[in-house]
Amino acid sequence: MTRTYWMTGAALAAAVTMTACSGAPESPTSPTAAGGGTTNAAADGSTLKASAPSLVDPIGGARVSSLRPTLTWTASTGLYASVAPTYDVEVYNGAALVYAASASGTSHQVGASAAFDQVYSWRVRARQDGALGPWSATATFQSPQTTGGVDQGFRTPDPAPGTRLPLPVETGIVFDEYNRNTNDWRNSCQESQGERGWVWLDKLIDRLRSKDLRWAYNGKRGNLNDLSLDIIDYHYGAGDSFGSTQVYIIDVLLQHCGSNPTPTWIDQTGVTAAANTIGRWGYPRSGHAAVRR
Repeated sequence: MTRTYWMTGAALAAAVTMTACSGAPESPTSPTAAGGGTTNAAADGSTLKASAPSLVDPIGGARVSSLRPTLTWTASTGLYASVAPTYDVEVYNGAALVYAASASGTSHQVGASAAFDQVYSWRVRARQDGALGPWSATATFQSPQTTGGVDQGFRTPDPAPGTRLPLPVETGIVFDEYNRNTNDWRNSCQESQGERGWVWLDKLIDRLRSKDLRWAYNGKRGNLNDLSLDIIDYHYGAGDSFGSTQVYIIDVLLQHCGSNPTPTWIDQTGVTAAANTIGRWGYPRSGHAAVRR
């Protein structure tokens, strides 16, 4: 079982349980002090006699394709006895600890969305029976840019024949994106702002796609060359999403091009059908290579 949580701009306090060695045979906890004898903790503060994990991916500032990347590392090994640890994972944005998790294996998918186009650092250590191993070295990665590039990740499996998937209600993500990128939403009128006016919607859709690849832009009246300016789609049917008209149609912005653009969540699927028109699924926006999902 993996436990995850987010923190914003705050340090994580961790209580360290000290375990003392009782002599031979060597135990996996309470490292032996240099020159003989025992000590409650090694110089680096660790209390588990095990190697530090080595980070495998992502490293070296690599650009990841998902706002919830999968982190991988090598297993810790016991210095004197075998260990079967869990692992503490930490992710930082600058000096701020923004994500922490406990993982049972040597990989972990970050459980909540990062911000776009940011440099993150991460590290891992082993934990067993209350004792803590040394931290790994730190590695860095960059989160995706908002260029219609979220084309890998989780996609809800197809529904059973003759049924449709339920609509995921993602009001929280919509309002969080507004709070994160208020200036983008206030400059959301594509008609007057041009490409700048699309930034808020690009960020929102890519963040939703980092959770489920069924989210996309909406082709007004079924025309993918005429995308809705403030409405998004969710493909509820089976098969290829691209070009599908089996979509929920969601309005996410009130007063578009008005004086006070405001986030919202309004299911317009029934209204659209009643008007004898359709929406059509499309991703990414015109100007980017088509991604068929």
